[in-house]
Order: sequence, then C-alpha cells, then structure tokens
Amino acid sequence: MYYVAETRIDKCSTYKCNQCVLFCPEPNTLMFLEQKNFAYVNQSRCKGCAICVYVCGELLKRNCIEMVMATVSE
Repeated sequence: MYYVAETRIDKCSTYKCNQCVLFCPEPNTLMFLEQKNFAYVNQSRCKGCAICVYVCGELLKRNCIEMVMATVSE
C-alpha cells in the first residue's frame, strides 16, 4: 500500500491556477481540465512524491490536494 495525491475538486475549481500541474514530475499524472477549471490526478500514474501537495499547500496556501491511501483495483 502507498499514498497517492487526490484533488479536492470543489475547492480547486475556485482558484483555477494550474500551478500543481506545472510542478508534477510524472508526465500525464496531474492534469488540468480547462472546461471546468480544476486539476485532477490520474492515481494509477501517481508515484506519491507529494510535490503537488507542497506547491498547493505550503507555497500557495490553498490546500486543494491531499495524500490518500491508494485504492487497489483488481
């Protein structure tokens, strides 16, 4: 078991900043949906580095992303 990022979409959509996507080191993991103005995480690609959590929480003081236990798909 390991942790992956998860976006709080309701909170994220109020900021429309897209900054977390720019800092994610893993391609096609943290994506921004422009039509609805929020970022979302492809959890199957997330490596759990938590850089996005640091950017959103510590640098921008928005706290829209958190680390959660990965769900096991069978």
